[in-house]
Amino acid sequence: MIADAGLALVKLVLGLGVFVALGYLGKFYDKRLAGVLLTFPTLNSIGIITGDNPLAVADAIYAVVVLNGLILFFTIGFCERLTPMPGASDNAKLIVRVAVWTAIWAICAPLITAFRNDLPGVAGILALQIVLAIVAVVTVWAPPQEAANADAPRLRPSGHLRALVELWGNPNGIVRMGLFVACCGLLFLAAHFYTSKWVGMFSAVPLPGLFAIATLSVMNAQEDFKLMRDTVLIGALSVNLFNWLFAHLFVHLPFDGMAHSVAGIVILVGMMAIDAVLLFWLVPRISAYLDRVRT
Repeated sequence: MIADAGLALVKLVLGLGVFVALGYLGKFYDKRLAGVLLTFPTLNSIGIITGDNPLAVADAIYAVVVLNGLILFFTIGFCERLTPMPGASDNAKLIVRVAVWTAIWAICAPLITAFRNDLPGVAGILALQIVLAIVAVVTVWAPPQEAANADAPRLRPSGHLRALVELWGNPNGIVRMGLFVACCGLLFLAAHFYTSKWVGMFSAVPLPGLFAIATLSVMNAQEDFKLMRDTVLIGALSVNLFNWLFAHLFVHLPFDGMAHSVAGIVILVGMMAIDAVLLFWLVPRISAYLDRVRT
């Protein structure tokens, strides 16, 4: 019980950290980078650690990550059409949008999990994701109306930290973080009572991403907000590559019991740090190149 509570706390801290970071990135830093990170492998990789059969959990996650990317792609593109809510407060819009988008996910994801054995293996899923990412770039990618919309502000680390605190250290920010924590608690409680493939499904809920785009949809202009759609399917592809590598590393760790989980968490945090550094370096360069090509 104590070990389970500790792992749940780790999930919550990591998930909240990703949500807070996504909100800042999408508001002030680089919206295309935020789009890639919407599906960042935080909760689903922890699900690989906590499941009875890590490879079964990972296998359940692969197809759902494809769904996550598509749902985030379409919710960003059709946000105002799906949940227009004229005259509603920002927090009311956020709550309704998260509820509606999560309901769409909850209808589709169990179907994918139930028919997982009839779907392609990981190689086929990765090939499908490559095609989807290319189609998305060709059909929706457009240079931002103002170059500053996609550029990171030139701040020192302390400046970014102050801006982050200002964004979240206010009544609205505290309420939104509280809503995220409450939803995470419900998610972890549900995942605790199911078998490996259902843990994989619940762990693959893109909760930080859904909360982030719902939050950003009420803070950003629509044209700025839609920039995240350009790269979200590229992010989903990178998530499945990450999960495949982590799952196979985790099952071959030479430890048992709690030591195995602790070692897995250490490796996971290290891999996520490396992944984040690579994305921060690579995504702005890809974005700049594609902006020049599409211009």
